[in-house]
Amino acid sequence: METSMEHVVDSYKGQILELSQYIHDNPEVGLHEFKCSKKIVELLRAEGFEVEYNFSEMPTAFVARKKKGNGPKIAFMAEYDALPNIGNACGHHLIASMSVGAALALSKALDEYDGEVLLVGSPAEETGEGKPFLIKQGVFEDVDVAMMIHPHCKTVSEVDVLAIGGIDFNFYGKATHASAQPHLGVNALDAVVLFFNNINALRQQLRDDARVHGIIIEAGNVANCIPDKGKVRLEMRAKDQVYFFELIEKVKRCAEAAALATGCRLEWNHFEPNCDSLTTNHNLLNLYKENAALYNIKEDESKELASTDMGNVSQIVPSIHPWLKMIEGNAGLHTEEFLKQSTSDFAKERTILGAKLLALTGLDILKNPEKLVEIKKEFADNKCQI
Repeated sequence: METSMEHVVDSYKGQILELSQYIHDNPEVGLHEFKCSKKIVELLRAEGFEVEYNFSEMPTAFVARKKKGNGPKIAFMAEYDALPNIGNACGHHLIASMSVGAALALSKALDEYDGEVLLVGSPAEETGEGKPFLIKQGVFEDVDVAMMIHPHCKTVSEVDVLAIGGIDFNFYGKATHASAQPHLGVNALDAVVLFFNNINALRQQLRDDARVHGIIIEAGNVANCIPDKGKVRLEMRAKDQVYFFELIEKVKRCAEAAALATGCRLEWNHFEPNCDSLTTNHNLLNLYKENAALYNIKEDESKELASTDMGNVSQIVPSIHPWLKMIEGNAGLHTEEFLKQSTSDFAKERTILGAKLLALTGLDILKNPEKLVEIKKEFADNKCQI
């Protein structure tokens, strides 16, 4: 049975789908989403949202608000960065259009209920830069709940999202001729090899959800010279936030041991921000699942793991990040097949459905602010356990 909120979403169907197609057709990589962010901002301003779109350090980020009274503050997250070379194969055009549609529809409920609806424009999700930046700007300080839907080939309400962090390890040695005077050199390539061997020895002692993976960026230029520079780029992942930081320290010790054994000097730096693990708020998720049940949406089994900077938001605001099947078939994210199917009639239908699910979940909170009590209690309890 359709409610008035669902009818409101349907009234925006043309704008929602036009926005999705526009972002799809204008792929822009992280921190360069000038066309796409402008398009969204123009749409929101035309609907009466007040928009902050002047973050000098991240000009494609924005926060749009519409408010009445002092009720619950509900944030929908929009992502709109594309992947290099392959475009919107992660479906961020669908994420943005669902969240924008939900924000537009829910803002109409402010005619009847007190509250605030936010649409948070989050650039560079693929590199984990947007949401950590917006957190530092204080965007989420007084937000009650945050939510978004990620498109997928499966429907999974609670996804295992791993914390992830990327570090460059630089080993500095001393160059010399590899045949004439090898004893005078300090071999950075040896440090790189030992570093990888140390990590391989570490793997047996890691938890099943932990991952360490990477590449050698630099390890010498010519075969007859002792390499004086070695560079390794690694990413570390773990489901548990506390264990994630322990894992990083273990990897650093592997690097220190390699440097000590070879006599190299070691420096390391983060080449990307840490993305935290996702803490799903089950009281908020239950509201979402109740609305999904109205459409007879079935859950799929999945053991897939993912990482996203939405995890950072979930550490400071009660959040959900469900997957919704938006393509027919089993094409994975970041593939040409997923990109191809992401503009199909099925994907369009599911985009409107996703906007409805988000808007209805937000409406549940606007209509029943007391639901926030249990949502916030669960959030506080989880924080105490970390």
